[in-house]
Amino acid sequence: MNGFYSRAAMREARPEREAGNTVSARLVTLADVPADAPYEDADALLHVWVDDKFIPYAKWVASRPVSVESVAVEQTPIPADATCVTGTCGGTLVWLVRDGDRWLMHVGSRKASGRRRDFASPFLGHAIRTAEFWYGAPVNGWRAEGKRNGSGNAGDSSAQEARAEAANG
Repeated sequence: MNGFYSRAAMREARPEREAGNTVSARLVTLADVPADAPYEDADALLHVWVDDKFIPYAKWVASRPVSVESVAVEQTPIPADATCVTGTCGGTLVWLVRDGDRWLMHVGSRKASGRRRDFASPFLGHAIRTAEFWYGAPVNGWRAEGKRNGSGNAGDSSAQEARAEAANG
């Protein structure tokens, strides 16, 4: 899965991959470049070989984005000031809790015994991807439970946590 930077890109590429329509990038070697190849700007210091000519590196970098990640309409963005994000991944309740500058993962319970000691991340996106890799995609998506400014329902997880602990025994 080289080159995928989002779940949406993976979902879009899956049908093509399964159908066997993968288009690989054309590999160009130095032997493929003619000795008298034209330069678009001979005064530029660095050039990049594109199609059949050299173009200035600065123009090549600015010509088009490498990748664009779009958010699906049904996905609700998580607020930047969220302190707790929760989801039910494959039947397992997972909490991602902000602790200073890092995100900690709690599984099954938000008590100290439920914390994954082998995981901490400075980025929420990384924490979400890791939780989805370990436990599967959340059934109803990720949901913010608390915010730094005090609003939100950070204290409302106790009923959900009690149900999870009762189910787990």
